[in-house]
This record gives sequence, C-alpha cells and structure tokens, in this order.
Amino acid sequence: MKLLLASFDYHTIIHKKTLILIKGVRVAPVVLMDMRMSFSGHFLIARPVLQDPNFLQTVVFLLQHDATGTFGMVVNRPLPENVWSLPFPLYVGGPCKSEGLLMLHGHKDWLDEVTRAERQVIPGVFIGDESTIQKGTEEFNSKKPCRFLVITGYSGWGPGQLENEIREGAWAVVAGNHRVLFDVPDQEKWATLLPSIIPNPSMN
Repeated sequence: MKLLLASFDYHTIIHKKTLILIKGVRVAPVVLMDMRMSFSGHFLIARPVLQDPNFLQTVVFLLQHDATGTFGMVVNRPLPENVWSLPFPLYVGGPCKSEGLLMLHGHKDWLDEVTRAERQVIPGVFIGDESTIQKGTEEFNSKKPCRFLVITGYSGWGPGQLENEIREGAWAVVAGNHRVLFDVPDQEKWATLLPSIIPNPSMN
C-alpha cells in the first residue's frame, strides 16, 4: 500500500531538513512558564477548563514552537476503526487539515545512525518517512509490539497565540516522554499527565 505522506518545511520545525512526517511511566512535572523558551518536544495538556471540542482532554505533542508560531499533533485521539481502512490505527492530530499522513515512531532500529540523529525529536521519538511507515505496516501485520503513531491533520497556532492561551490557563506544558507517547494507552494519556498540572499554577 502506498500512502501519501505530508510534507513540511523541516527548517521551521527541527534540524533544518525537509520534513516528511508520516506502562509504569514517570511523568515530568509541569514546566514553569518562560515564554522565551521553545516548547518544541513538549506535551501540551488541556486543562479541565478548556472545553473547545477540538481539544477537550487532549494531549498535544509539539514539533515547533518559536516566534513564527506553533505546530503539533494531538496524540490521544484515534479514529474509530470503521472510518479508516489502513492496516494500523489512524489518529486525528488536530483541526487543521494536512495533505497526507504524519508519522512519529519509537523504533531507533528502523534508522541508520546518521538518519537517527537527523530525525530524532526528543530521545526515543523519531519522525517517520516512507521506509519507516512500510516497516510499521509489516510489524503491525505480524502482531509485533509497535511503537508508532500515524496521524492525519495537525494543530497550529499563530505567533503569540499559544502563549496567550497558556497565560489564560487553557494549557499546561510538560516535558515530552517517549513512554507516555507510545506505551500509555490513548484513553489514559490525559489522565496520566493530569496530576502533574494540578493545582493550576499562577501565570502572573
């Protein structure tokens, strides 16, 4: 099966390359807000006050956060099986449409040493391409343990928009963790991270 992969300008996200995206966890504490730092590679955790249906009880993994804006993907919303025909689960990354699919995986053995360094977002999390999505298909069909997400759509914010939402108390920021991303069941990701953002810290 040949799948169309989404293509983005990698230089605005990570490593200055062309980007083709295709239990028992120790959770990091909430990050104290310093709006000058980049939250690339972090999780956004929707606080209970956030009732937008696009983001209700979501966990968003951020690939880009800088002066030009923010780009990430919801990682705990798989589509129902009856609405996709792929050989593996498909996730909804957010309300913004992508032309193809995006992939994150935790299989460093799928990459050679050079490619591994280029495609690593945080330790244990890599950006996929055509070859890794093929490996994912083969391993999923063979019932081997797989640590990957294939995603359609994404979440995006313009310059300063996410920072304002954080100040308003809609989101908390937690350091990214490959175990949470790939090993915690989707229905448990938000609740697993939630204790690390309560009580709601002051943004003043």
